[in-house]
Amino acid sequence: MDYIDFYERVKSLAKISNLTIEYVVNQAGLSLGAYNSYRRRENLPRADEAQKIAQVLGTTVEYLTTGKEPANLHVNLIQDMQAVIDQYRQNKNAIKKD
Repeated sequence: MDYIDFYERVKSLAKISNLTIEYVVNQAGLSLGAYNSYRRRENLPRADEAQKIAQVLGTTVEYLTTGKEPANLHVNLIQDMQAVIDQYRQNKNAIKKD
């Protein structure tokens, strides 16, 4: 795996989400300086840091490191979407009763 791909994926996902790299890494508990230090030294963040970055970006470490979506990602997305739909229906029904 090319370390540059990791950083390019982070950059791309941040841009798509209208987030700055600084915001992403700060939300993940890193400083921008630490993040840039990893990048300059051609190293990846520690696994726990990569997990937090992935979480902020709404993706997985697997995607950030390989570019491949995990096999169960679609199942998780469908389950998450169903939960949102169910919550919406409950709220809609509660409003109708008022």
